[in-house]
Amino acid sequence: MAVHLSNRQKALLLDRAKFRRRLVRLLKILDLTGAEVSVSVVGDAEIRRINREYRGVDTPTNVLAFALEENGEGWPTLEIRGAPRVLGDIVLSADTIIREAPPLGYTAEEMLFFYLIHGLLHLLGYDHERGPAEAARQEAETDRLWQLLDI
Repeated sequence: MAVHLSNRQKALLLDRAKFRRRLVRLLKILDLTGAEVSVSVVGDAEIRRINREYRGVDTPTNVLAFALEENGEGWPTLEIRGAPRVLGDIVLSADTIIREAPPLGYTAEEMLFFYLIHGLLHLLGYDHERGPAEAARQEAETDRLWQLLDI
């Protein structure tokens, strides 16, 4: 299992070891022990640039996920014996997360892990923007994983 973590912000103190442990635990819960994922924690300026460039939306957001596999809707998944399953990239904005946490009754750290789960589920093909049924499915899986992480 390979977890790549990049912290490119200063607004939120990131406990790298704790973050890595929780991400590894999530991957184990999801039976993805042979997977590889990359996570970057950035500020609003960087996530806004990425959001504008890749989604055409010129605002910051809390999380972006870029799946390598398109779940049958794009290129075929190439499997090489012994190679990890590369899930993709998750980008989290510490600035947005810090703003969103208090009104929702969470700490910034709790919200960071919530959006980590959210982004990871997007890498696995969940997409709340496909409609109410898919949104409910993603929310239920988010709740299940949140409980198992015992945050």
